[in-house]
Amino acid sequence: MFPGQPNSSEIICNSVTATGTLVTIPAGKWFTGELSLTGATSVAGNCFPTVTTSGTGVAPASGTVVGRLHLTGVALLGPVSSSNTTEVIVLSPIGNSVTLEFTAGAVGTSSATINGYIFG
Repeated sequence: MFPGQPNSSEIICNSVTATGTLVTIPAGKWFTGELSLTGATSVAGNCFPTVTTSGTGVAPASGTVVGRLHLTGVALLGPVSSSNTTEVIVLSPIGNSVTLEFTAGAVGTSSATINGYIFG
């Protein structure tokens, strides 16, 4: 993350377990933070939770995957789980706010947690 001193209202933390908005970035602002994804499954199938950008004029472009976790469950082998953490940076254009969207894995459980700040 960038060094600096954001206002208390610019510090953003959130965690979700269901598909939906993780963070809204106001128009004309940047967001940077640490994104963590977790997932677990004990049945056959794929658990691929993702976080993508969404909105007109967002950078990186709308639909860009900024975080993904890959888990493949095989029922006979027992449960599998994993997590990862990465830094993200997103720019919202002057004309509108944009979001980071979480899509839960198809099987099992998954979550996204983000801690960062808005600046600019």
